[in-house]
Amino acid sequence: METDEEEEENARRLFIEALKKQDVPNDDKTTTEDDDDDYETKSEVKSEKERREDHVRKLEHEAEQIRKSAHVAVETGRMYNDEEGGIMEEAERNLAALTAAPDALEVLAEMNKKKELRAVDHKSIEYLTVRKNLYIVPQSIAKLTPMEIAERKAKLGVKVRGRGAPAPVSSFREAGLSERIMNILEKKGITEPFPVQAQCLPCIMAGRDVIAIAKTGSGKTLGFVLPMLRHILDQPPLAPNETGPIGLILAPARELAYQIHAVCKGFSKHLNIKSTAVYGGAGVAEQIGDLKRGTHILCATPGRLIDILTMQSGKLISLQRVSMVCLDECDRAFDMGFEPQISAILSAVRPDRQLVLFSATFPRVLENLAKQSLKAPLEIIVGGRSVASDSVEQYAEVVEEEDKFLRLLQILGDHADDKKKVIVFVGRQEQADSLFEQLTRCGYSSLSIHGGLDQEDRDSNLSDFKRVDSGVNVLVATSVAGRGLDVPSCGCVVNYSSPNHLEDYVHRVGRTGRAGNLGVSYTFVNSTDEAKFAPIIVRALVEAGQSKNLSQGLKELAESFKEKVAKGEARWASSGYQGKGYTYDSSEMNDAQKLAKLEKREALVEAGLIDPDEDVANSAEGDEAAGDADADAKDVSPKKKIDKKGAMGMLANVSSDVLAIPGMREALLKKAGMLPSDDAGGMQSTGDSHFVEEVEINDFPREARWKVTQKETTSRLQDEFQTAVTLKGQYVEPGKAPADGERKLYLHLEAQSRQILQNCIVEVKRLLNEETLRVGSRPGGGGGRYNVL
Repeated sequence: METDEEEEENARRLFIEALKKQDVPNDDKTTTEDDDDDYETKSEVKSEKERREDHVRKLEHEAEQIRKSAHVAVETGRMYNDEEGGIMEEAERNLAALTAAPDALEVLAEMNKKKELRAVDHKSIEYLTVRKNLYIVPQSIAKLTPMEIAERKAKLGVKVRGRGAPAPVSSFREAGLSERIMNILEKKGITEPFPVQAQCLPCIMAGRDVIAIAKTGSGKTLGFVLPMLRHILDQPPLAPNETGPIGLILAPARELAYQIHAVCKGFSKHLNIKSTAVYGGAGVAEQIGDLKRGTHILCATPGRLIDILTMQSGKLISLQRVSMVCLDECDRAFDMGFEPQISAILSAVRPDRQLVLFSATFPRVLENLAKQSLKAPLEIIVGGRSVASDSVEQYAEVVEEEDKFLRLLQILGDHADDKKKVIVFVGRQEQADSLFEQLTRCGYSSLSIHGGLDQEDRDSNLSDFKRVDSGVNVLVATSVAGRGLDVPSCGCVVNYSSPNHLEDYVHRVGRTGRAGNLGVSYTFVNSTDEAKFAPIIVRALVEAGQSKNLSQGLKELAESFKEKVAKGEARWASSGYQGKGYTYDSSEMNDAQKLAKLEKREALVEAGLIDPDEDVANSAEGDEAAGDADADAKDVSPKKKIDKKGAMGMLANVSSDVLAIPGMREALLKKAGMLPSDDAGGMQSTGDSHFVEEVEINDFPREARWKVTQKETTSRLQDEFQTAVTLKGQYVEPGKAPADGERKLYLHLEAQSRQILQNCIVEVKRLLNEETLRVGSRPGGGGGRYNVL
């Protein structure tokens, strides 16, 4: 009697034999019942899951083969084996399924939607009653006549605009600070207020909104921190379930936010209150943990704060207790594009909050924008608007690029030692790294700070530079370190690269000569690409009352540039407060793009599409990438018009190097009337071996547009897919319609095979989606000239 295992084995054999008979063709039945040795054992029988996995791997292999064959220039045709469809068509469908991705624009919109703060219905919230006016006018000030108050303001160099401004105080006690705060000030050796503190303390303590403009190193931080501490101490303490904060301080740079936090912490630990710093680049988990444990003062950058406020549907922390907000270096925060984030944050704060703005520079172009967030503000100006500190001896001279390093070594020999430190400002990140290496080779112990470093490295380098006993006496930095940073031992600043606007100069120079100390600064200006900045440097030194320190060569360079502007040969440098994204027009082409444009023009001349003596500027006007020389009839002489036969003959005679230029083949075929107009959409075929299609890129983020239009990408697409990529159209801002006769920005793709072109489109869309999602995954902000957050 057979066992169960034997019965199961016999059944398996019969099943396998049936499968073999089914798989063998009718004309080749070679399998017999005696071939028992060929059957599969139990372990070799594949499960249904394994069969599905094999099928998926087969599809992936087919898709990979199609990708590898994309470089073939000639389409080999299709193979059909049944009526339902060809092998190639099925592979194409599989490839499309494998490469299908969600619409990156929709994903980005959803991610941005998640980062939007929910609208707060302030009427439905019962806010805690807050007393903002904490200032009691002391008798010593109440007795002053208007004339005596004016004399005190003139002595301090203070100007006040606005009604009902309190008179400046002469001591911290007259400002109405608590006894505990006074004791901390005495322990720190701070006995008398600086001019900006003398006027700002009573104004902020009185509950007024304030705009304060004072020179760098004048004590602005204590000007808003001390009133905030007094404001917090007057309110009920945080309940066990409240996270706070009560006071909110926003700064545009990470280092500045942390520095303000350090100042607040020096006072708060003695007052039984807590300060927390929240900024990008640092671990968000630790920051969230500090916030959940409760905080009274929050020092933050706008982007990271938005991220935290939108986490967990906005339930992570609450701004209901915030009753005082301060924006430090507010002009740069607005200029960098943080105005939407700042407005969103302020809209989530109670409407009757107190708002104060502080900065060393405040251009009038941003003044109206800032005042929209304030109510009946007092404007306090100490010294002047956008004027460099008078405690810094400033020098400026013409130094050519090849001589700058030797001149820097001379200055370091005079000013860099164990007790005095020097900050060297450059314009670009790669320049900072290069100069850092040169100084290290010359024996100077130096560090660098720029936006390309990780936040941990930036914090570590700055901390080491601030330490007196660290042995590091030189810091090479971009303008990321130009605002708010306080290094007491810094005695000299060198502008190795000329500042490109007045406010940048003021803040760079202000890193020395702080808190009553004296400092010195040197500014280098070359006579070539930095000549346009010479008038700015001259103006800065004249307004600071140090025109005697201007070199004669710099004065002549400034006058020469002014004459060029008057003749229309040059344009004034930008103020630095009108930053915007790339517009894809000819005015923003770099040297490499200009050279490529000239090469394309020469190719067009060789092809006979334009006259050799035609003006270079007009030959390709309005064509960003491929020389659309035939956009209008006037661009080509009537004698140069070509019929279809002539164009095909020219196509055969033109060299392969010329035809390889993106857009050249298109230009020739358009002359012959064989190419559809730019208004046509979708894949078009103009012959057996010419296929074109357009991909809209206007609505993608700026970084995604850059990614697919940079020369490296277009060259790779041409090499891998034999597809010419041409950038066309004009960039149209969101919410606006293109002008008549214009189209939004798009890519024009050409290839000799429909399949090759389709594969290239898949790659272009992958790049667009990948960059769009990458942009959407990082904190918001930016849009201005600098990106220091």
